[in-house]
Amino acid sequence: MVIMMVREFITRRNISPILCNLRNYLVYLTFIYKKRKKRDQHGAEGIIGRGHMKTKLFNKTPIQLAIAGIIFSSLTSSVALADDANADEMENIIVTANRTQQEQFLTLSATQIITKEDIIAFQPQSVTDLLDKIAGISIVNQGGAGQASSVSMRGTSSGHTLVLLDGVRIGSATLGSTSFGAISVALIERIEVVKGPRAALWGSDAIGGVIQIFTKKQQLGEGVISVGLGSNGLWKTDASIGLGNEDHSLTLTASVVDSDGFTATKADEGGYDIDDDGYNRLSLGAVGESKINDEFSLHLASRWEQGGAEYDQSVQYYNPENLAANESENENYYFRVAGQYQSGALFTEVSIATSQDQGETFGNAVKKSASDEIKTRRDQFSALSQYSFSDSTSITAGVDFYTEEVSTDTDKDPWTDGFQKWAVEERDVSAIFIQARHQVEAFLFEGAVRRDDIEDVEVEATYNASVGYQINDSWLVSLNRSTGFKAPSFNDLYWPGSGNPDVKPESITSNEILIRNQFSHDGFDGSVEVSFFDSEIENLIAWAPNASGAWQPSNINQADIQGIEFTLNATNGNFSHQLAIASIDAEDSKLKVQLARRPELTANYTLGYHWDDFALSGVFSYRDESPEKTQVDADILDDYWLVDLSLSYQATEKLVFVGKVNNLLDEEYETAQYYVADGTNFFVTATYSF
Repeated sequence: MVIMMVREFITRRNISPILCNLRNYLVYLTFIYKKRKKRDQHGAEGIIGRGHMKTKLFNKTPIQLAIAGIIFSSLTSSVALADDANADEMENIIVTANRTQQEQFLTLSATQIITKEDIIAFQPQSVTDLLDKIAGISIVNQGGAGQASSVSMRGTSSGHTLVLLDGVRIGSATLGSTSFGAISVALIERIEVVKGPRAALWGSDAIGGVIQIFTKKQQLGEGVISVGLGSNGLWKTDASIGLGNEDHSLTLTASVVDSDGFTATKADEGGYDIDDDGYNRLSLGAVGESKINDEFSLHLASRWEQGGAEYDQSVQYYNPENLAANESENENYYFRVAGQYQSGALFTEVSIATSQDQGETFGNAVKKSASDEIKTRRDQFSALSQYSFSDSTSITAGVDFYTEEVSTDTDKDPWTDGFQKWAVEERDVSAIFIQARHQVEAFLFEGAVRRDDIEDVEVEATYNASVGYQINDSWLVSLNRSTGFKAPSFNDLYWPGSGNPDVKPESITSNEILIRNQFSHDGFDGSVEVSFFDSEIENLIAWAPNASGAWQPSNINQADIQGIEFTLNATNGNFSHQLAIASIDAEDSKLKVQLARRPELTANYTLGYHWDDFALSGVFSYRDESPEKTQVDADILDDYWLVDLSLSYQATEKLVFVGKVNNLLDEEYETAQYYVADGTNFFVTATYSF
């Protein structure tokens, strides 16, 4: 039905050839997907492994061939758009791709930017709501906005994406992943996403890519106050204000969110604890800058967030005689100070930062006074310098150093005498890296190497090598080869009774072809980005019996991942269009089955329309079926369609009202078995700017 609506709209509006081709292939995609044979290969989150490199970019399934058809027919149609007129100069600047400022169009890696305007249009309840709209990213939720969620980028597992907040490495050193449910959307200014391994610049965890979140900034003397109400007893309020003068500025932001939530377990599947699972969050942020003189400036970024959530354990782990904890609380923060020096061809930045990721669980038979608390503390130091020999040649070099410390107040092995905790509770990581960029006429070259020394683990050397060709001001093609790794977590290495100190870092080698186009013709302005990638992952950690029969983490799994990603952004008069499609074949190399909870096909189409004081936005999303576990004959999570609609009204110059309905068709679906997502829900907000 949604496809028919989109098709009818495009036909009536006589939209450009690029969108008409996309329409035709979307119809074809849906048809062949419904007719295709069901796979009998299935998989589980985190149980992935390696395989030897195979060149499969031109040996695709019908789905991948269909997407390739979308890509190249769209690109062919857009040639005229780009060649008939000069494309507008790209104003987007990205820093995450190369750790220094660069025009997004000229980056040789696949990138996406979520802007402040995107956040306003999407009206998300969580960070994962935003990330789910990006091609190549799939989300697994175990409840509502405040519950556990994980991000898979390019078919990798949840711990394979490095997450930064204002340049600060966050997340748990015990679990090896980031709690997205603990991050407030209200404090976010923008998000930069870099896809593919970037360990040569950022170090551990950047296997699938890097996500960097930047805290909200206000102009001097300006501010915003917002209040909102919604389904499931949701209410929220946030405010931010810009202080200071031209040389010294500070933005303060505060946010409060509270919701009664909904029950995430399925009663008809034998679920227990069928009650609403609420959540709350209090967040404070401060971002500032002081210009000491024309060459030197100081920069501050900080955030403190405290919250809690009720949750349901999966029915498959339910034991009525030993009820597990069902509530959690967290207190996370980071504080970063950086000094920047810019003089002629030299740019230097030195920063220090500290962060905490702390969580505790309790509930049922576990009293809060006896809660299980686990804390990660991380102190960081970074320094880098970039020297531009000319407009076409530059070199960047730097060092990173951070200390990770974990602690707990609960015995981790009650069956052993004494208080049991990790055998090692602290480690140092030091790294040095260098990157060079050079342009010869239309050719662009990038290369980076990095050496990470992880205490009590091993030394890891990684690299990125890219060659780009700028056909003209509108077209860029690049070839990339990169490596990455993820250091074992403290749980993998040192958990009492089961840790394996001999486990090695997980690693990836990836090849990528990237095509990027920006166009402007007959009122249409926009960009297209297409990427083909082929990755080999090895030494992946999974539980297995050792020589004595005891189960412990081991480097036993391997994976092959191939994929195609397509992203289109276009505007035409009062209309805006965003289309993100990805086909990713993520396979366990040994079992030859699909990895768990990774849908092969994902698609998002966002249509916006502005007239007078009103703005309407519709998001149409599709997720393919996927296995619950990485094993033969695994249970299958069904495919599903979602429709979200939002409407905003500019009542006055300073006052805006926004209403949004999520899951308009009341689709019942699961991204993790036994955890059903919310049905139709809504919320409204009022925002006053001054």
